Amino acid sequence: MDTNHTNLPTLPTNTQWAAHIDALIQTPLLNAPFDASSETKSAYIDSFSDEYGNLRVTDRPFLGYLFGIQLDKPSSHAGLDEHLWWMVQSGESDPELVRSLIAPNDGLVNDSDALAIEYRTMVELCALHALWIIANHTQSQTLIARCFNAAAWHTRELQPDNAINRPWATQVFIELSQAQNGTEAGVLAHLHAQTLIHNTCVSFGSPDILSALILRDVAAQLAD
Repeated sequence: MDTNHTNLPTLPTNTQWAAHIDALIQTPLLNAPFDASSETKSAYIDSFSDEYGNLRVTDRPFLGYLFGIQLDKPSSHAGLDEHLWWMVQSGESDPELVRSLIAPNDGLVNDSDALAIEYRTMVELCALHALWIIANHTQSQTLIARCFNAAAWHTRELQPDNAINRPWATQVFIELSQAQNGTEAGVLAHLHAQTLIHNTCVSFGSPDILSALILRDVAAQLAD
């Protein structure tokens, strides 16, 4: 089937996406200490929890990366997403090691079919976000292609509203939509990104604190 369509809508540019995201997160991040001292940033990370008092195993390495604070790395990891985020946070970027950790095609998590759908979606997207950072840091075209492969799989197999309203890897879907602009695949990736962002506002009318922090990183990557 020919997937090229002349009547498909024009997709937003990365600059337009970043501006939209920046407007959404301005209020939720008013008290985030991005311009503070290292001590203040460290204290923020140490005391962080979401609006429900929850802290996930990936929050600390993600926040350490986002605020530029080096954290002590744990000796073991609960899952692929946590492992990849500690690699990002600690500056590890061995593409061969990364490829040994992820599945070769479609979803990144090996043998993930047995996982509950909500947890599986969250872990897959969280891992994809970290993998995209590693892929671009190392300029590994193989890993970039693997990210696009995983993102395309998400648009076919997993619904973004299974992701517990976290916008992990939104930038990957946006980049895929740009790479596939003018095709049905590009539109599907665009809609996936759009839904991930929209879902962050469902509970409070604006992104919750963790989602806002994730979206800040998404916007920064789109602006690069």
